[in-house]
Amino acid sequence: MLFQTLKFYLARLSVSILLVFGVGFSALYFLHEVALPNIMFDDLAIQWAIFMICLFFGFVGYGMLGEQRFYNSLHGLKNIPPKSIVDNIKNQFESLIEFTYSSYFLPPTGKRYRNLSVLQYADYLLSIGEETPKALNIYVQAFIQSPQNARFRKPLLSILNRGQELNPQEMDLLLIMFQNEETHDPVLISYLAGLFLKARQWSGQTEPLFLSALEEKSHLSDEIVSFALPIYLSHKRTDVQALSFYVQALEFSLPKKDQLKTILAQSFCDGNLIGVSPSLHRKCEEIFYQLSEVKQAELKSKSDETHVAYKLKKIKLFRKEDLQDLKNLKVEMGLVASKVYLLWSGLIWLARVIKNIGKWMLLRVLDGVYLFGKLPFKVKLGSFTIVLVFILIGLGFKEIWFPIKEQDSLVVQNESYIANDSSKDKEKNRVYTVQIAAVISAKQANKLVRKLKENGLKNLYVVKSKRRSGGHWYKLRVGQFTSKSRASEFANRLVADKTLKNYFIISLPKK
Repeated sequence: MLFQTLKFYLARLSVSILLVFGVGFSALYFLHEVALPNIMFDDLAIQWAIFMICLFFGFVGYGMLGEQRFYNSLHGLKNIPPKSIVDNIKNQFESLIEFTYSSYFLPPTGKRYRNLSVLQYADYLLSIGEETPKALNIYVQAFIQSPQNARFRKPLLSILNRGQELNPQEMDLLLIMFQNEETHDPVLISYLAGLFLKARQWSGQTEPLFLSALEEKSHLSDEIVSFALPIYLSHKRTDVQALSFYVQALEFSLPKKDQLKTILAQSFCDGNLIGVSPSLHRKCEEIFYQLSEVKQAELKSKSDETHVAYKLKKIKLFRKEDLQDLKNLKVEMGLVASKVYLLWSGLIWLARVIKNIGKWMLLRVLDGVYLFGKLPFKVKLGSFTIVLVFILIGLGFKEIWFPIKEQDSLVVQNESYIANDSSKDKEKNRVYTVQIAAVISAKQANKLVRKLKENGLKNLYVVKSKRRSGGHWYKLRVGQFTSKSRASEFANRLVADKTLKNYFIISLPKK
């Protein structure tokens, strides 16, 4: 699924870039050249906003479009008219399944949508009685996704029972059908047992199926005993499943009944079934007391010798690797908590607490906004007035507790005095310049300089000075004149040419 993941991200990235270059630059051009042609401003925030919007629609919007297309197609295939052309409907379903592999979806999401399509497609194939190899494949997919659904099981059983040899995957499918039955259906058990008998399939997975068929007194019980008993005896099995099989096999006419009784009676003497299967232990006990006293004494003596041999033989149950695996298993099962697990649990708990607090605060704010919206107009107006008063009071306290620095204040006063002084004596020792803008970053200033130079304006320079609230001003100025009138005349020409919109005349001492 790596290819689909690459398609997912590359497609979204391509759409985002296309939106940035197509829509983003068009929006910036319209803003600067059409909507606000004569205004100089820093559009960095606007650029980031446009970029984030394009990224949102490129990634999230693109995915939402794909999901909407999928659900529209799936909804259109829900209520199919009976007279519809079957091939057209099947092509639509197959196209929809193919669509889930597209770049609209990540592999897990595509698989989830594909499962929905397959289930609906299987329902449609059932409604028209389709039993082609393609339909069989769809039924298998639908059954694997919904094994508890009996309507997909029946056509599979019908198709698999047509006499062909079962492959391992088909046998596994039948075993899943058996294991998924919460209350085993005797008919299904007998049917599956017949299929496995026909295939002569014996494994640890099919063994419970044969035992269940024996317990249900299937009509295949004789064949099951004839098939399975030699296998049990050849391996000398005395485990719980084998002993259960021996007990049930005694009900049939067998040439080896005495051998089975001996095995069951020996199991009773060993006492290994007491804590594993008490009911089976009692059945073995009944068989033990049906034997002769000589046979009973022989089995007890053999059992005692076995116990002594086991006591003398020290068995090393665990290897070093097994001990480590056992420790890991205890951690996985939650019997022992690892340090990583405790740390991770703590982080998850903290994140959940923060999430709940944030959610609670957001809901309270939304509730407050909703309740505020229902208040009368007079109350709303009064509330806004009170908030405005508090803001003004806060600004007043700010000026009192955080006064402007004395040095900056003197500079402003000095500049103001000089700018307003019109005496001829002062004018001889001063030069005048036109200030056309003041921004708070060098990047903004350089951008304005480049734009004004493109419009033919010369003798531009930038003056850096401290701001009262922190940081710096970057003051963009142009020209130096011997009188204030000449500076004003120059600035008015720039305004008339629409090169500038606003300006200030600044008086400076001669160097």
